[in-house]
Amino acid sequence: MNYHEIKQTLEEKKHHLVDKLKDPNLLSEQKIEIQNAIDNYEYIIELTEMNHYKRGTLIEGASDNE
Repeated sequence: MNYHEIKQTLEEKKHHLVDKLKDPNLLSEQKIEIQNAIDNYEYIIELTEMNHYKRGTLIEGASDNE
């Protein structure tokens, strides 16, 4: 999988949970659990983006210090 496929998959899973969160019949514990899962997906998406856009920066920085 490349970056775009991974990000799209993560976004789809997050949106599925957002839709699930709109169910008025959910218990408060279920809402908290779903919101935590959404937060986790957002964090994973952020890490995925950081890895994609900053790839190689650490290596370049390390060679500057040598």
